[in-house]
Amino acid sequence: MVYILILVISAVAQLFLPWWVIAPVAFIIAMWQAKSPKAAYLAGAGAIATLWIAYAACLNISSGGIMLERIGGLFSESLKFLKSIPYSISFFFIMALIGSQVAGFSALAGYHFRQLIK
Repeated sequence: MVYILILVISAVAQLFLPWWVIAPVAFIIAMWQAKSPKAAYLAGAGAIATLWIAYAACLNISSGGIMLERIGGLFSESLKFLKSIPYSISFFFIMALIGSQVAGFSALAGYHFRQLIK
């Protein structure tokens, strides 16, 4: 339930607010609903990774693959360790990693905040 709430509310909030809105959303929902620290972290990280990969896939499909290929080209020097992987796949990986860490640690903080105020 925590996963679905974070996924849906973050998706709607990101239509109108900046990307970092995922942190307060994950914090509040995990503070309210999470049953354990592990569940809080995994729900936050998994929901945002899913959301951002799905959004990137939609953007990639709608642009015919050109946009992510160009963005990957911008990072080609710093991504030498990912040279054998297509730019779009490496971009999905990096984007999912950043978003999942922000939301996961925010959800974990929300769970621990609830434990603190109990």
